[in-house]
Amino acid sequence: MSGSSNVFRTRPDAMSMKGVTATSSLQASMIGSRIIENGGNVVDAAIASSAALCVTQNNLCGLGGDMFALVRMDGKEIMDYNGSGRSAGKADIDYFTNRGLKVLPSRGPDSALTVPGIVSMWKTLNRDFGTMEIKDLLKPAIDLALNGFPVTHNYSSSIEATGRVFTEFSEWNRIFRPGGRTPMPGEIFRQKDLGETLSLISQDGPDSFYDGDLADRIINGLNGTGVILESEDFRRHSVTVSKALHTDYHGHRVYETNPNSQAATALLWLNMIQEIEDEIPRGHEPSMEDIIRSGITAYDWRNRFIADPDHLKLPSGFLSESYARNLVENPSIQGRSSGENVDPGDTTYFSICDAEGNSVSIIQSNYMGFGSGIMPKSLGFVLQNRGSYFSLDSTHHNCLKPGKRTFHTLCAAMVEKDGDFRYSLGTMGGDIQPQIHVQIIRNLIDSKLDPQLSLDMPRWAFPGTIYEKPNTLIYEGELASVIHGKRFSGLETKDVGKYSSQTGHAQITALTEYGSSMGGSDPRGDGVAIPVL
Repeated sequence: MSGSSNVFRTRPDAMSMKGVTATSSLQASMIGSRIIENGGNVVDAAIASSAALCVTQNNLCGLGGDMFALVRMDGKEIMDYNGSGRSAGKADIDYFTNRGLKVLPSRGPDSALTVPGIVSMWKTLNRDFGTMEIKDLLKPAIDLALNGFPVTHNYSSSIEATGRVFTEFSEWNRIFRPGGRTPMPGEIFRQKDLGETLSLISQDGPDSFYDGDLADRIINGLNGTGVILESEDFRRHSVTVSKALHTDYHGHRVYETNPNSQAATALLWLNMIQEIEDEIPRGHEPSMEDIIRSGITAYDWRNRFIADPDHLKLPSGFLSESYARNLVENPSIQGRSSGENVDPGDTTYFSICDAEGNSVSIIQSNYMGFGSGIMPKSLGFVLQNRGSYFSLDSTHHNCLKPGKRTFHTLCAAMVEKDGDFRYSLGTMGGDIQPQIHVQIIRNLIDSKLDPQLSLDMPRWAFPGTIYEKPNTLIYEGELASVIHGKRFSGLETKDVGKYSSQTGHAQITALTEYGSSMGGSDPRGDGVAIPVL
């Protein structure tokens, strides 16, 4: 890995002869690496880190949210775990349109219409790969919840901003603004209700969340809120396990999560970049205009074809060279014009690897900050608002139906070279996540940058949901000389400053050619990579 670049390195890479944990929270990273130091494997560490993030960054993720994961263990095939929740049995279009709604609200009870999937993922990952008991893996998170942790500046700011929107959500305000005030940076924040809920999961097992005493408490705790989730919706929930999607890019094999995740967008785009390279003189690189133009086309195909695969399959050959070549030669851009998407999605991604090439690439989310705002009484967690991404247009492929998974912005990536593990990477950022994946992968593979420097590089993005055509290219200030005054496929351009959260918070872990583990964490967020000692 090369370390040369004109970009300022914000911090050193974490390096270890044993492994690295890179999360968006200092406590979660420390917990993950300590699990490995105490004899656990990367999946044990991932479960413990995930639970810790549900405490220290429950604005971004939590027990009421979803998770996707790629897992590489013992040199075997990379597997894709989809823990996203399905919509409630009562959640059909007529239920909402008969009440006068034309679109699903982004907050409140009508947005809380999908089952949380994260706790079921802990069970499934532990079943397939774990060497430690769930009750032991949840102990650090329980301790953080009951005894507290120092609030970061970003967490405090998130609570303050959300409080201006969640004025009517009394349970949320009771938990996160005790005494009617926002916890200040450095203040010790304790969450007794959440700690007790985690303790119940620890004692009774994750199944209790879906079909047991805890499930009953969740449903009873939602009485009077207007949420339409029922006990049967929780009992029907299941994790989907499959082979990860992949394509070959510049001598590496890149893996991404399957639909209903949007991650296939990144693979299609990488294929298109390689087709563009075949058309330009040898020794030249595609221009930024070429990269962005092909990306907009890849996103157009995302908007058309990615959804719950039980309701819409990817087109045949979607990740083939010929498919990408046809799109490069015959782009067809559809969609409606949109304004700038100023909410990139509140999510957290983390990565863990060891020196044997075992790795997890995991992303978990409430969707928007603190999700729906609806909390089952006295349980300490917020239900996600992921279901608000559904359409109430019955002709749209992402239209709402009972028991359906919505198009999901969450995606996670992993990279191999010659059959050996190289990188595990991902980012928060809502709809722009494939754009950040492509930029980071090109930094790592094409520019041969190390993980931290790859994350320190300036970024750009063209925000927009699957219902929109993007009209704005946002970029970080260091790219001004490249972008200023130009029009990229008709996009307006906007400088969002240095290290903007609008361009994601990413993490990377890697295995070097020397056999050491290396990791980096995004300067745009609160994360840090911690080596295993």
